[in-house]
Amino acid sequence: MSEEPYVSKIDRRTALTWVGVVGAAVAVGAGVVVYGPKMGGEPSTRGYGTDPKLTKPEPAPWSRIMSHDQLQATAIMADFILPATAGAPSASGLGVPDFIDEWISAPYPDQLKHRPIILDGLNGLFWEAQRRHGLSFLDASPAQRSEVLTDLQTAAATAPQGFFKVFRGLTIGAYYTTAAGFKDIGYIGNVPRTADPGPSDEVKARLEREFAKLGL
Repeated sequence: MSEEPYVSKIDRRTALTWVGVVGAAVAVGAGVVVYGPKMGGEPSTRGYGTDPKLTKPEPAPWSRIMSHDQLQATAIMADFILPATAGAPSASGLGVPDFIDEWISAPYPDQLKHRPIILDGLNGLFWEAQRRHGLSFLDASPAQRSEVLTDLQTAAATAPQGFFKVFRGLTIGAYYTTAAGFKDIGYIGNVPRTADPGPSDEVKARLEREFAKLGL
């Protein structure tokens, strides 16, 4: 987890496009982005309506709602989930905190459902760090913050719709819709090939074993 303060990396238009992509791709109960009538709650602004132009979106008609401290905590937690490696940047290095801020700020049903979960959860990190160590979550040492987050991760096993699982799903969903995320998992996309090498020897051997069991 980086000790450097997080600085926003993603502009609003990029973030809005990202919200649309992740809304259709993330499989964590986040569902898809519903560009329909706005559903109550703050901020009280209009949405995009039913036919957004995601290829060239206008500036968002709502404000991002995270406080500075909440955004910093988001960056720390995102990097706890997906830290930098030798071959891939951290979640905050790709701007995932900006995406999460944009996600919970949007006035649509799925985003409004996640808004209190994320904001209450982030505020809970500050409370827990203060309770354990007498420090703000941001002022705690990396080891102290890791302790809080590790315990939260462990507790997530019994909270299927809880803060950690929702946050983790959004973080992973956002990260692995980027070029760096694709590279990290070896996904090359729709790239033409000049030849098809066929299944590997390992796959062939496994198939032979399964066929033998079936008497084929």
